[in-house]
Amino acid sequence: MKKITEEFIAKHQPYLYNLALRLVYYKEDALDLTNDVWIKIIESIDTFEEKSEFKTWAYRIMINCFLNQKRKYRDLTFENFANTMDNLKNSMLSDEYDEPFKQLLIEEAKIGCMRGMLLCLNPEQRAILIIGDIFEINSDISSEIFSISKENFRKKLSRARSDLYNFMNNHCSLINKQNSCKCEQKTKALIEKGYVNPKNIEFFASFQNTIKNTIKTKSNNLDLTMEKLYKDLYQEHPFYESDIKIFAINILKNEEIKEIFEL
Repeated sequence: MKKITEEFIAKHQPYLYNLALRLVYYKEDALDLTNDVWIKIIESIDTFEEKSEFKTWAYRIMINCFLNQKRKYRDLTFENFANTMDNLKNSMLSDEYDEPFKQLLIEEAKIGCMRGMLLCLNPEQRAILIIGDIFEINSDISSEIFSISKENFRKKLSRARSDLYNFMNNHCSLINKQNSCKCEQKTKALIEKGYVNPKNIEFFASFQNTIKNTIKTKSNNLDLTMEKLYKDLYQEHPFYESDIKIFAINILKNEEIKEIFEL
């Protein structure tokens, strides 16, 4: 059996955790999902074949776990999302926040809003777009993760990409500057509605890297203008480390795991 150590978990945990965050939105749900995945990994580690990459195998487990538990997690629709944003009053942040903090709040609103847009894709579309575009895993490996053909994966990715881009192009000024929904004009209303908490910066909290700088693999799809516009925006989002040491220790002390392996 491959040895699962704190160091091994610490190496792979950031990638699984960041995938989970994009799939389910909330930090607590992402930690729960990642925890479930590590339990499944440890339970089935003997079936892992060294000829394939561990990360690919682990991603497949997470995607299957997410899709099997999708009813646990929040879903939105593009229509409801648009209605919510349209009903928010346009207003600039007041002088009660100094300029550096204003920009931080606007970034917090932007990232939270964009992550919310991902929830408007159905669970399979969301998973496929995150794996194929945001994480830039090529179609050879992605098709293996989803247990479908490369052609089928590309078709599903194209549909998910089109659905998200079309919504952003019609509503979001980050893609189309003519749109009225602008981050700096919606942040105040998002604070008033409780979507952004100035006392608890969650999405734009301290981080050391972005997805773009962390994910080294490159997609074998052509970088179409439409794709690149929104993909660059998502890949500039923070890549979160979380408290790896504590997470690894807690996983290895999990009572279910200790019982399985008689630890």
